[in-house]
Formats: sequence, C-alpha cells, structure tokens
Amino acid sequence: MLRNFPKSVLVLAVLAASGCATVSGRDAVMEDARVSVNSARSNPLVTSYAPAELNQAVATLRQADDLAARGGRTSEVDQLAMLANQRAGLAQEAARARSEEAAIMERRRANDAQLTANMSRRQAELAQVQATEAQRQADDAQRVATSMQSRSDAYAPSASDYRRRQNEPLYEANVSYVRAVVGPPQQRCWVAREQVDNRGSAGINIPGAIIGGVIGGVIGHQIGGGRGQDVATGIGAVGGAAVGANVGRSPDGPVYSQNVQRCENVPTSASLDYWDVTYNFAGYEHRVQMTSPPGATILVNAQGEPRV
Repeated sequence: MLRNFPKSVLVLAVLAASGCATVSGRDAVMEDARVSVNSARSNPLVTSYAPAELNQAVATLRQADDLAARGGRTSEVDQLAMLANQRAGLAQEAARARSEEAAIMERRRANDAQLTANMSRRQAELAQVQATEAQRQADDAQRVATSMQSRSDAYAPSASDYRRRQNEPLYEANVSYVRAVVGPPQQRCWVAREQVDNRGSAGINIPGAIIGGVIGGVIGHQIGGGRGQDVATGIGAVGGAAVGANVGRSPDGPVYSQNVQRCENVPTSASLDYWDVTYNFAGYEHRVQMTSPPGATILVNAQGEPRV
C-alpha cells in the first residue's frame, strides 16, 4: 500500500497541472473577449453609431460566462468568447465607418447651406441694385416732372391767376419779345424716280464672281484629261466668274432708274398753341404764355404778375 503511494501522488499532480493549464487557456480567451467588449463599450462612437452590434457582442460574452460557470466544455466556451471578441471588433469598425459617412454628409449639408446662403446673398444684392436703379429712375422722373411743373407754373398760369384782385393797383409793362408757338412739325414722304449709275467696279457682284469661278473650275475639271483638262478647268473658272459677276446686276445696263422714297419735315398747318410773351417790369424780365397776341404793353400788378 505504501509502496503505491508515490505513484498516486504523481498521477494527481499531473491531473492538477492539466486542469490548471486548461483553466489558464480558457481564462486567456475570455480575458481577450472581455477587453474587446469593454473597449467597444467605452467608445462613444460605438454607442452612437453601432449600438446593435455592441449589444450582440455583450450578449455573446454573457453566454460564454454563463456556460463557463455551469462547467461547460472548454471548446464551446472558447468559441463563444472568440465570437464575442469578433463582434466587438465589428462594432468598432461599423461605428468608425458610419461616423465617417455622417461626417461626409454633414460637410455636404454645410456646403449646400453655404451655397444657398451665397445664392440668397447674390439675389439680395441684385435686388438691391435693381431697387437702387428703380429709385434713381423715379428720382429722375420726379425731377423732370418738377422741372416741367415749375416751367408750367412760371410760364403758363391758369386763367384764374390772371384775374384782377379787388382794389389791386395795375401797371403797364412793356412787351419786349413775342413768339408764336405751334404744334410739332409733320413728316411728308413721296416716291421719286432716280437714275443709278451701275458702271465700274461698284456694279460687279464680287461674291458672285468668286463663287462662279469656283463652280466653273469644278465643272471644267470634269472635261478631258491631262493638259486639256487643265485648260478646261481654267476656261470654266473664267467663265463662271464672269457669269457670277453679273448676277444681281440690273438688266437695263450700266445706268438704270429705280424708285426711291424721300421724306422731309414740314411745318404743321394746325392752329397756334400759345403765345410766348416776354415783358419788362421794375427792372426785371418776366415771361408768360397767353392764348391771344399781346399789344405793346400788358397789365401787371405790383409784383409783375399779368392781369386781365
């Protein structure tokens, strides 16, 4: 009995060493899986862009822990641990790819927003330019209208302004200039017969001569062969140029007649519009528009305003 004791101890020691090696190997695979899963958990990109993949890795690692706690087979535990490790790595890769894609989309949206802002700014600037131009045109029109109104007020007051006020003293002012103003002139047109000199280079159709020469040369080149073909080409070019030069020229010869419209401005036969009258009073020159011709003097008040 005592003689067999050392052998039993040796067997137990070998079995214990084998068990420790198995547990140590299993612990290494599980430790790698835990490190991978915890790294994925601590990565904010994974929690934001790959939560489903992270949950699968965590669940697989939990299954490996449960199986190891129940004394499951080492191969099955290691397989689950390696699967959890792989899923944690996939979660990291998916999060990185999706975050990069999101960054690209964000830059694209920023660029689109910048383009839209630039377009809106250009449209606003164009609208401002158009508004400024419209305001300038309106100001010009207002100045013209004001100027015309001022002239109308100065030279063509209404008949009621000419009426004498009660007990208003009147004076005679000497008329220095009178101008009768009529309507705008009219245009009178007629058709006259005119001779046209078609002699000289002015009567030659230069483009027609060039085109005719080219066509005649092509046609002449189709005739004969060798030296005769060259002669035919030259004759065709000369003849075509001569024909083309006369295209469009008058058949009546170098000098011919044609109808020409003539117009001139003639005074209108309408009645007078008004009389533009200049008169002097108290050392100042005044002007007024009257519907009838004045005499040598007109009646004015103390301010030089005409009265009737």
